[in-house]
Amino acid sequence: MNRVVVFFPSWRYFGHFALPLFEPLAEHYEIIFFHTEKAIYGWEDCPDLSDKGIETVDLHSLQTFSFVKALKSLRADLIVVFDKGWVQDRALLYAAKHLGIPSLHIQHGIIATLEDIETKNRFQRACNEFMKIIRTFRLYDSTLIHIGSRAWFKSLPFQMRLLLNPNDYYYNHRHETVADLACIIGERDRLFFVEKEGYREEQLVPMGALQFEKAYAMEPQDPEPKLLLISQPLFEDHVLEGGLAAKKEHIREIIEASPLPVAIKPHPREDRQWYMDNFQSSELLVYPADRSINEAILDCSHVVGYFSTALINALILQRPVGIVHWVDDHAYVLNLDADGAAVRLDNPDDLSRLTSTGASAVEAALYAFDTNVGSVLQSTLDRLLNC
Repeated sequence: MNRVVVFFPSWRYFGHFALPLFEPLAEHYEIIFFHTEKAIYGWEDCPDLSDKGIETVDLHSLQTFSFVKALKSLRADLIVVFDKGWVQDRALLYAAKHLGIPSLHIQHGIIATLEDIETKNRFQRACNEFMKIIRTFRLYDSTLIHIGSRAWFKSLPFQMRLLLNPNDYYYNHRHETVADLACIIGERDRLFFVEKEGYREEQLVPMGALQFEKAYAMEPQDPEPKLLLISQPLFEDHVLEGGLAAKKEHIREIIEASPLPVAIKPHPREDRQWYMDNFQSSELLVYPADRSINEAILDCSHVVGYFSTALINALILQRPVGIVHWVDDHAYVLNLDADGAAVRLDNPDDLSRLTSTGASAVEAALYAFDTNVGSVLQSTLDRLLNC
């Protein structure tokens, strides 16, 4: 069988996305989940997936910081990445192209067109992530130098901007390297992938995403009058300032300003127990981890969030959506509100305006294709392997 190497920097960030996509394909290909948990982050979170027919390999175990050497060791027939804005993904695509290995980029999460990004709190984030930054540069430079001096010199503008602002990696020189094909989520993403990511139109594959496929398949139901907050670890990741104290104050603002009872669906990387320890069950309903995001949305009449892709689920399920702006640092804003598909919330009092609003008339297919994701993915892999 062909060996398909699926790369993600860390299980915490991409594991929940990769596993349901590739577990069903383990009968057709040798699936290797390749990651940099120990090599870059010092973590050992990635579980043993051998019972699911998937091999897991940390770069650290290959005793190299060069992706060129790593891919030779893995004997890869095809490479998959989820976000080539990440430094590791870029280096891997350079290595794959150097070795003549076909590659696929699967869009992870919603796209927002942003320019000249400089996030708040970047000094604190840089200090907290100092060793990760050093190791990431080592990986990137080891790979590019292994390819040749020309590739390394070409990367210097990207690296200089990265040194000046370590949080700039998402948007800096994204077009520099591309995969052979890219699977996109929705129609609105085509322009971004051509203009910002550097793809040609014929390289784009309409795929959608599993969570949207499930949402499209669900039957509508009458919800309870309830406001659902789709949360994210913004304070924990220092995207927003103030730590857990500021997070508690922010959630309290929403509870006190909402005309409706408030529920929350924590992000998989958030600590659910923190919500239960800091808020009474009578004031904040915390959905359990085993309750799907689609079920939580169907339970509630209105949905608010920041830049989570799950807000598109709410559009598919025909719920009014609000985008929280009053604590945002203006670098991570999901622009559904600019498209007219959601209500912009500039302060907590705007929640009253949201709860008096009906569902958006904007067509959900603009944001997410209604497709059978598994069949699209398998046919795309076969297309690349048979080229």
